[in-house]
Amino acid sequence: MNIGVILAAGDSSRFGGYMNKQYLKLNGKEVVYYTISKMNECDGIDKVILVVDKEEYNSKYIENKYRVECVCGGKTRNESIYNVIQYIKKMYKCNKIIFHDSVRPATPAYIFKDFLTLLDNYKAVVSCNSINDAMVDNYFNPIVRESFKIVQTPEAFQFNEIVDKIKIDSVDNSIIGQVKIKDVYSYSTDIYNTKITYPDDLFMLEQMMNLDYYSVKHNDNFAYDISKIGNVLLLGASGGVGQTIKNFFEVNNVKYFAPSHKELDLSMLSIKNIRDYLKDEIIDCIINCAAIYFDDNAGLVDKFDIIFNVNVKANLVLIEYAKTMSHKINIVMMSSSSSTKGRENLTNYSAAKTALNSIVQSQAEVLAKNDIYINAVIPEKVKTPLIEKLHKTEINDRELLMPNDLINVIMYYSIAKEYGKLIHIRKGV
Repeated sequence: MNIGVILAAGDSSRFGGYMNKQYLKLNGKEVVYYTISKMNECDGIDKVILVVDKEEYNSKYIENKYRVECVCGGKTRNESIYNVIQYIKKMYKCNKIIFHDSVRPATPAYIFKDFLTLLDNYKAVVSCNSINDAMVDNYFNPIVRESFKIVQTPEAFQFNEIVDKIKIDSVDNSIIGQVKIKDVYSYSTDIYNTKITYPDDLFMLEQMMNLDYYSVKHNDNFAYDISKIGNVLLLGASGGVGQTIKNFFEVNNVKYFAPSHKELDLSMLSIKNIRDYLKDEIIDCIINCAAIYFDDNAGLVDKFDIIFNVNVKANLVLIEYAKTMSHKINIVMMSSSSSTKGRENLTNYSAAKTALNSIVQSQAEVLAKNDIYINAVIPEKVKTPLIEKLHKTEINDRELLMPNDLINVIMYYSIAKEYGKLIHIRKGV
């Protein structure tokens, strides 16, 4: 049996709040929820055990809410680790054990799987990263940073290697520092393994967990088979990005339907309109590049309805239409970098794109259960006729993405069984 242990008994003294940080809300759910869900998602972990403080252990709130087995921790981290090891020794026949901090909530499930797989060849696997900053001692004497590493969690072990080696009174903060195993694999993690220590970390991590980005330098990560796209409903085909996609489809013999504004008016779109246009055609993918804009001088209230009908409500209609399908369907929405921060003089346009992002995230999980996969592409300024109209000036190409820069990522999400992604694309990345 392989057991995942989540350490959640800390008192959050450095955080400075009036609740333990592992129980604070992060994007609407307790911080500790994320590691519970990722460990449960990992098919190599047979049992998940949460080590909690005495108050939480007695209340059983998290235990009942997330149906996770809990063990009472101690006054120190090492006492908590000791307690859970003794509990496991008594209750289970454990082969591999993996420890993780509850306050590293963005760690993906595949990392836990990697650690368990590596334990087939090593006695321990530990998250270790190089130090990038300069180092000195307390007297400002230089230290060779290459001689040191930062230890994080996860830390994973063959259980028989640590079962009797943890000391309650040890001053070591890491588990590997206590057990003195030599056959150790050093696993390098990234920024998504960030630990919540202070309030700023909580809010920064909340944004980071919503971050996906596409790099034109890493196309291999977004490989796709064009033959699997099927029939496409392409909206906004007359615009710069839409025209590029249309041309791409023609070159690659993809069957698409690209209604004009007269054929499908997005300002008053309905499911009936879509059905009347498509007749008996079956759609496998919807790509919506259509958008409308007016700057603030046209009137914030006067232009609100038209902007939100086209840029927001029409997307809701497309979702409702997709729900009427009885087969897999992908939806790719075109958002904008103006959704990350409201743009001056483009209040309604920025707000509409922010609303679109929220729709994608809110709907994604529910839709995926019905074989509908929705994502949004969020490009920086793209060289299209619209961009100069938006900004009322000529913009140097150095600041602009080219429409072709978006093709690969749009095609990838036209097929992939991924959902709820807000994929940022930036010039130069």
